[in-house]
Amino acid sequence: MSRCDPFDVISSAVDLDDPAQHANAQRFMVNALGRVIECLPVTARSAVLTAKQYLEGVATAGEVLAVRVELWNEIQGRDQSDDPDVLQIRTTICALHGMETEAPFDKLYYFLMFWERSGLRMVELAGAIFDSYGVICKPG
Repeated sequence: MSRCDPFDVISSAVDLDDPAQHANAQRFMVNALGRVIECLPVTARSAVLTAKQYLEGVATAGEVLAVRVELWNEIQGRDQSDDPDVLQIRTTICALHGMETEAPFDKLYYFLMFWERSGLRMVELAGAIFDSYGVICKPG
């Protein structure tokens, strides 16, 4: 099997414009980050834990927003950098954006792009895709 494009695999499996997919996309992103949490910068690790707590109903939307602002502040002036730490923080920021107000298309696209460019393990991403969407994406 040839290398897959994670976004193509997901978007061919589900309708990302369907509001029913909004929460699933956020769960997928948080699940994927949880698989590589030890590889993330410290502030991103904390943000992933807050995102998990939000999905469990423990953290509030305000707490998630505060963490997202903290991450943006950490990369201020470097947000366009290709530094792996910056890209991993940008990946985490994507997962923290509220999925309930917009279709997840753009957020998911950027999440996957930042993931790949940051050097995070593609095999872990493939596992999260399978767990969330039931489709196989073989990393290249």
